[in-house]
Amino acid sequence: MTKFIQKLESFSSPPWTYAKFMSVALYDQDVGYYSNNRIKLGKYGDFYTSNHVHPVFSQSFAMTFLDIVEKEKLPLAICEFGAGDGSFARSTLTYIKDNSLEDVTYLIVESSSYHREILRQQLAQFPDSVKIFASMEQMLSEFTSFQGIIFSNEFLDAMPIHLIKQTRQSLYEIQVELNEDRALVEKEIICENPQILHWIDRYGPKLPEYYRTEINLEMKTWIEKIASWLHKGVIFTVDYGYENRELLFPERKDGSIRGYKQHKMVRNPLENPGEMDITSHVQWDAFRLITKEVGLTEVMHVRQDKFLVKAGLFSLLETSADGTLNPFSDQFKRNQAIQAFVHPGGISAAFQVNIQEKGLEKQLDYALNKTRFL
Repeated sequence: MTKFIQKLESFSSPPWTYAKFMSVALYDQDVGYYSNNRIKLGKYGDFYTSNHVHPVFSQSFAMTFLDIVEKEKLPLAICEFGAGDGSFARSTLTYIKDNSLEDVTYLIVESSSYHREILRQQLAQFPDSVKIFASMEQMLSEFTSFQGIIFSNEFLDAMPIHLIKQTRQSLYEIQVELNEDRALVEKEIICENPQILHWIDRYGPKLPEYYRTEINLEMKTWIEKIASWLHKGVIFTVDYGYENRELLFPERKDGSIRGYKQHKMVRNPLENPGEMDITSHVQWDAFRLITKEVGLTEVMHVRQDKFLVKAGLFSLLETSADGTLNPFSDQFKRNQAIQAFVHPGGISAAFQVNIQEKGLEKQLDYALNKTRFL
């Protein structure tokens, strides 16, 4: 903790915005969570993603990518933001190599030096396809514009946010300071940040008294950058989040920011800085309005299970020649994973898939738009 606080103090004196606190706690190269050498994803980490359930998740997206690329005559190029340990990239590249004669370019933006090293190891079998960058700015220096597919999964939810609270009299920004024991605690300050005030006026939500919520200014910056960079193509954004009306439910009066450590939720995000993941739910109404403002067109916004069905998940089911399955076989595990992805209340129920396009014309021809829900 002492080293972390010293790092915060090297930037400025307290109080610090939650955005500054999270930026250091998650992304700092010396004390940030994503830069340390601990396993973060999967069974032995702090949290799961859909990528870690089974490769059928990635394969469903890969089928959709190939379908859109073919119908729109796009180059077979994919850019993934926040690729983590490379589970999605590896499965997607493997599927494409097995099902397409065209060479694929796979760009990755991953800020964690720890994960970049893992990515190099996990994707070593695709040396001619994969390029890994530490930042979007680094990638832009080599690729000044882009045509193809942009993908992210649980990327927006880990962006540093500002935390606000509405009282009867005023709107406050909740910041972070040190108490007399030099422990991190929250401090409420009258909100005078013009970006936050504009956000509330433009994107909401209008909070009832004594409600808290998160404002993701960085999300807007990211959308603006990728919309400007993308000349022609599709943006797939997979994440968990709420509409503004859902943010006003009584059970969400304290906001959605929380930590995850060893697969357990930590309600106080100031605990264990640099040693746990910190996330908040995406404000989907804001996301969708910002994408519209920057000239993108929404193709689809659906829950993850419905997307996967539309993408052809059930076509990946397998049976043995005699119609029976060994419960320890790869076929059985595959089919169990497919069932888990569409089971009511399963992992997919918490996620949404948003698809935006720019400069395209064949949306009605996509296989996604021809598959009926079962």
